[in-house]
Amino acid sequence: MSKDIRKSFGELLRTARKSRNLTQEELGDKAGLHFTYIGQIERGHRNPSLINIYRIQKALRIPISDIFPT
Repeated sequence: MSKDIRKSFGELLRTARKSRNLTQEELGDKAGLHFTYIGQIERGHRNPSLINIYRIQKALRIPISDIFPT
């Protein structure tokens, strides 16, 4: 995954999280992930696994298409 894709994904994640008035810590708790990991994803510094993307998507209660728009 290129840096640009990671950064774009992170920006989409941050927007979705903030639109639900969640902190990184709250999202991390809901997804079973550490809040620093959420922050690293949002900044494009981490390449999340498919299972972690699924956990985040379920925690945010959004369709997967909102995370991966066409």
